[in-house]
Amino acid sequence: MPKLKRINHTGVSVADMERSLAFYCDLLGMELIFDSDVADAADLSAVVGMDDARGRVVWLRVGDTMLELWQWDHPGGRSLPPDYRPADRGVTHFALEVDDVDALYRRVIDAGFPANTEPRDLGLHKTTYIRGPDAEIIEILEDRATDAWLEKLTARARAARAARS
Repeated sequence: MPKLKRINHTGVSVADMERSLAFYCDLLGMELIFDSDVADAADLSAVVGMDDARGRVVWLRVGDTMLELWQWDHPGGRSLPPDYRPADRGVTHFALEVDDVDALYRRVIDAGFPANTEPRDLGLHKTTYIRGPDAEIIEILEDRATDAWLEKLTARARAARAARS
C-alpha cells in the first residue's frame, strides 16, 4: 500500500475572497502563495464533480501546510446553516496551532469575529473555536500533546472500552 506522507491542505469554500483574504492573511497572518482565476476546464469539473466548475482559487501557507480557498463563480454554493456545529457530519473544523492562543483570540474578537468561549485549558491543548467570515469553524490552540502522552491516554481509553464490552 502507498505510504501517506502528510496532509497537504484543507479546502474552504468562501463567499467573498477579498473578505476571506483580509481575515486569513491580514488578521491571522497566513502567507498568500498562489492566486488564480480558473475557467471551466473539463478535468477540474470532473475531479470536483460539478459541471462547468469555475472560480478563483488561492493557496495560503502556514508552516508546512496550506489552506486552499475557493470562491466558486459556478456553480453557486450554499451557505452553512446558521446552527452548523461540530457534531454535524462531515468536515467540521480545521485547527491552527499558535504560540499564544490568548493573543490571537483577542485579535479575532477585537476584529468582530465570534468565538464560542475564551481559550480554555483542556490539558492536551489550550484552545477555543472561532468563526471565520463564512461561519466556518476554526480551532486555535496551543498544542501540548506529546506522542508518549497520547499513547498513554489511548491505551487507557481502549482498556476502559474493553472493560465495558
